[in-house]
Amino acid sequence: MRLFGADVKQTLERFGRENPETLVKVHTRLGDFTIKLFEETPLHRANFLRLVKANYYTDRYFYRIVYETGIQGGGEYFDRLDYLVPAEYKPEFTHKRGAVGMARYEEGNPEKASSPSEFFIITNEEEARKFNGNYVVFGQVTEGMDVVDKIQQARAYDEKPDIPVKFDIEVKE
Repeated sequence: MRLFGADVKQTLERFGRENPETLVKVHTRLGDFTIKLFEETPLHRANFLRLVKANYYTDRYFYRIVYETGIQGGGEYFDRLDYLVPAEYKPEFTHKRGAVGMARYEEGNPEKASSPSEFFIITNEEEARKFNGNYVVFGQVTEGMDVVDKIQQARAYDEKPDIPVKFDIEVKE
C-alpha cells in the first residue's frame, strides 16, 4: 500500500492502465449504492480502485456527517496512508448531488493534492458549491442515492454520527 514521492503518479498511471474498471458497489446495513468512477480523473480512479482491490475499504465507516451537505468515509486521521494523490481538478465535475470527491489535508499541501483514502459524497448541491475547485470530484453515485440520504440523515453530534455506518466496497464490473 505504500507509495513514495514521484512514484505515486507513475504507479497510479500503470495501475489505471491495467485496471480499467469504472463501477464500484458500496455495501452498507442501510442498503447498497453504485459509484461510477470518472476516466477523466485517472489518478483518482486508479487510486480508489487500488484501495478497493486491496480490501482497504472493507469494514470502514462513514464517520462524518456534514449537516445538509454530505457524508465522509474511508481512512480516518489515525489511519492515514503515507502518500497524496496529485490534484486533477476538472471544471466540468462540480459538487452536485451524488458527486464523489476526495478530501485533502490543508497543512503542508500547497498543491492541493488529495487524501488517498478519505472520500465524501454530496447530498446537497447548494451547500456544497463552496467545494468546487477545492476538492477533486472523481465519481458520481449512479444507483442508490436514497441509501446515501439515509446515511446523511443519521443523528450526529459535532459531525460524528451516533452510530457510524460500516461499509465495504467491491468492483462491480
